[in-house]
Amino acid sequence: MPAKIMSAFISLVFISLASSVQASPQILGLMATAAPLPLTCEDGICKAEITTVCLQEHRAAPMPGRAYKAGQGTKITMGILGSSGQVKNISVVQKVSISARRHYTSVGISLPEKILTQLGHKPSKGQAVISVGAMASAVPVPDAADKKPLSAFEIEKYTGPLRQVAKDVFGRDSINVQTTQHLNQVINRLPDSFASDKNQFEKSWAKITNNKARKLTPAVKRATSQIAETCRYEYSVGVYATMRSCLEQHHDVLASDTNKKVWQAMKPGG
Repeated sequence: MPAKIMSAFISLVFISLASSVQASPQILGLMATAAPLPLTCEDGICKAEITTVCLQEHRAAPMPGRAYKAGQGTKITMGILGSSGQVKNISVVQKVSISARRHYTSVGISLPEKILTQLGHKPSKGQAVISVGAMASAVPVPDAADKKPLSAFEIEKYTGPLRQVAKDVFGRDSINVQTTQHLNQVINRLPDSFASDKNQFEKSWAKITNNKARKLTPAVKRATSQIAETCRYEYSVGVYATMRSCLEQHHDVLASDTNKKVWQAMKPGG
């Protein structure tokens, strides 16, 4: 396993075990979407995966499936297509469910498909999309079993002034962030299962990479191209069962690298 991937894995495990008592997990910062993400609807639920960072190094990482809710200042917008085929943008921050996926590097955002229908979405016109704003955060839903719950002051601090610190870091760490966003665009277009996804990967990768509106810098193009080639090889020799799982691993390494810079910036003098 490459050194950076092993380092990121160890960091995730360490943070997951950081608390000796059951306590509320970390508040998470949602990385703004550079472009809308497709909502995939299956069995009556429409969902997308959003990149996140941990805003509280001292608290334990959430276990997959832990319920979260949108923090103050969070903007989540859904784009639906009506009968005319024109996109209609609607705030859904109060309608979505949020849950941890891979510890502190991603969350799933979902809502019932019937809500899209009620809002006027016509699937025949195209796929609905979702966007996340620049100061978005997610706060764990209180659990009676939490022996160390989040205080109101703590929530205000980490979704307010310290969330701004994370936003500033995202702006400075542009190559990592843009590469992470690129990977997440492709991840959201691949099956969330163990089904073979190589052909779908190639189609989605070409579509996202060749989208001239994205205007990737040469450095980001090199980084994304290298990851694609690595995943093609590792998939071909059986290191990963799916292309999505490989992309998720590289996505999480990049998100963890950015997260370390966020933690450093939050320290006195950072």
